[in-house]
Amino acid sequence: MALPKITNPIFELTLPSTGQSVKYRPFLVKEQKILLFALESQDQKSTLLAIKQIITNCSIDELDADKLPIFDLEYFFMRLRAKSIGENVELQMRHPTGYNSNSEDCGHATQVTLELLNVEVVKSETHSDKIILDEASGIGIKLKYPTVDMANSAEAVDGKNQMDVATDAIVSSIDYIFDKDTVYSKADSTKQELVEFIENLSQDQYLKLTKFFESMPKLKHKIVWTCGKCQCKDETTLEGLSSFFGF
Repeated sequence: MALPKITNPIFELTLPSTGQSVKYRPFLVKEQKILLFALESQDQKSTLLAIKQIITNCSIDELDADKLPIFDLEYFFMRLRAKSIGENVELQMRHPTGYNSNSEDCGHATQVTLELLNVEVVKSETHSDKIILDEASGIGIKLKYPTVDMANSAEAVDGKNQMDVATDAIVSSIDYIFDKDTVYSKADSTKQELVEFIENLSQDQYLKLTKFFESMPKLKHKIVWTCGKCQCKDETTLEGLSSFFGF
């Protein structure tokens, strides 16, 4: 005899990157096991891959989690976690060393309740995914927001210095290159040609590209709290999933 099936509630959210509406169900025991296994590994890459799998499982609408920008993935999981386990989390807040120059650091841990549904992806008004590198020629690059796989790929090779990793991240994120007359598809160039294009930029032009990653949308939330011991008011800005859940 077939066992009865429990009907799960359906929720809806809007992806910050595109405005697309997506329906989803809460994650179940089987998804909780995926997450716990990844957390036990204490490896951030494994955790992000587990989150991607959970989002794929829980999406009612057709959704390719592999193509989601990291901030979309984090936002989706934040909403998913809120509807699956609880909308509040308890955080331990401490003043940073030297917070109050007029008194000794109290070192007290204050418990603060965070409502997860209040956390949003913050977008800068000046941020753009089209970067003009040379005004005279109109040469520029259209960049895509990095996904989990793109971020992991850029860091995967041992022996690379920080500049090489940053260049790999930029190359992975290129959508197309353009000038005043032509659009150059990424698919029409080899990786080596793209690397050479980036390495032939001036320092100022290169910085324009790195600022794209620094200013792109982020899961971010400011908490204003009062220390339970010294009664000093403080504010802490949380950014990225690891600051909310410790992974």
